[in-house]
Amino acid sequence: MYKQVKLVYMRRPSILVADEAWVALARLHREHPDRTAFTSSEIVQTIKAEHAHPDFRAGIYPHINTHNVANLPPNSARYRMFYRLPNATYRLFRQGDDYHSHRTGKTHPQRRQLPEVYHHLLDWYEREYSSAANAGASLADPLLSLSGVGREIWTGVDADEYVNRLREAWFKDEEARVPSRSGPDIEEIWARIKKHEGEEFTTIKGLPFTFQVEGESGLWFYRNRKRIERRLWKGEVEQAIERLPLRGPSDLRDLQDPSYLFGLLNDPRVLGN
Repeated sequence: MYKQVKLVYMRRPSILVADEAWVALARLHREHPDRTAFTSSEIVQTIKAEHAHPDFRAGIYPHINTHNVANLPPNSARYRMFYRLPNATYRLFRQGDDYHSHRTGKTHPQRRQLPEVYHHLLDWYEREYSSAANAGASLADPLLSLSGVGREIWTGVDADEYVNRLREAWFKDEEARVPSRSGPDIEEIWARIKKHEGEEFTTIKGLPFTFQVEGESGLWFYRNRKRIERRLWKGEVEQAIERLPLRGPSDLRDLQDPSYLFGLLNDPRVLGN
């Protein structure tokens, strides 16, 4: 009798890897309503802090960066739970978003598969976040009905001169705005990595290696022409790029293959200027 009660007590609700990633991104949206999207590293850190599953599963990385992403070609999984922005950040998928034609999977967790403690996030998503994309349609007619209101304000105003004054102010502020774009350009560095696929690189200890890029999913490292059987997911590469400049492989010790990854990102062919 004692053993039976103990087993019931220790049992924890299970959660799918895809849903665990969704929960983390939904929480980020709820906790930071002023932000549109989040980096893969922020999602990973939220997953670790939330601890929805007893273990941190390796499948988290491919789900964040590939399997859950609606507007990327599917790689086995066909979910449409995330939407990737051009700056390599992610937000939740919502109604009206474009997606890859081969993506036919779910856009959010199924309630029966999601632990009850997270049902409030599902309620928020269904009632507010996802439906917000359609809100503009219901407001279309009232907004159009305002056409012409306030026209008298522009009487005697030269439209071209007004626009030129606005543009002049924009150009003056342009230099002040540009420095706010901190950090390396992830897509540019990823393009350099793809350009030098198959070339020889070296680790910090001088050991030669090569690599092969696998689409937009990640890459494989090769040592002595033998493939290292651990694919480095693109999301992990992006996390490493976000940490540039790197002092050594120890800066990447929480990622796979830190020695090879450091050798790759520290090479002038990839690092650039």
